[in-house]
Amino acid sequence: MQALLRTFWFAVFTLSEYLRSGRIVIELAATAAAYYLFFRRWTLPMTPDYFFSTVGLFTLGLTVYTGSTILALGDRPQGYVTLARRLGRGPYLIGLYVSVLVVSWGVYGIICSLVALTNPVSGLDIAGWMLGTLPLLLNLAMLAALLTLLTPIVLPAPWRLAVLALVALAFSGNLIGGSTMSSLPEPVALALEVLRTVLSTPLLPAFTGFAISVSRDYSGASAVVPVAQLFLVIGLLSLAVYSFARRELLFSA
Repeated sequence: MQALLRTFWFAVFTLSEYLRSGRIVIELAATAAAYYLFFRRWTLPMTPDYFFSTVGLFTLGLTVYTGSTILALGDRPQGYVTLARRLGRGPYLIGLYVSVLVVSWGVYGIICSLVALTNPVSGLDIAGWMLGTLPLLLNLAMLAALLTLLTPIVLPAPWRLAVLALVALAFSGNLIGGSTMSSLPEPVALALEVLRTVLSTPLLPAFTGFAISVSRDYSGASAVVPVAQLFLVIGLLSLAVYSFARRELLFSA
């Protein structure tokens, strides 16, 4: 319980510092621009598919900025003082993660509120909104957890590059087409295909979650996708906390 309270108050402190520094202006300006360009009332009513696909991509992109900025606040010499006050490394890292999540989810909430007040989505009721929102928020949580794992205070540069290379290889199916694969030697092409399959499997909850958010169809195996998303979030955070707890603590100057 004490660890949870320390995590909560550190997250509150981080958010207050983020607000005082004025960095939140970037998120607010981006949200206002996105609303004006994509979500304000035009001639045709907005469909649920358009709303969830557009807001999903926008919030994912903005989470990259928010996560990088807030996690950079934790990579400063002031962190030594915070950790010395019995906060602990786990609550320290989770507090930063929660701060990223609050801002990202808050941006989504602001957009939803503006749309509901000025340009309601055609044919979308509260139940449909909740069905589309759940996997979308879990995808934001997964991205924030991945950014937490890749922060310099958690993984050294070689390991960060290795993780990014594995993620890039998992996405290489969109970059290396059939003609390129056919020109490779058969053993190399087979090995690449196996690696793609193995590495892309952990990312399936993210891809499927985005599709479910747009379609809001939980029939069949889709019903367990949010559970898989949640487990992936827990796994990424656990790996980040484990690595941070065992790494030599050296904040940036």
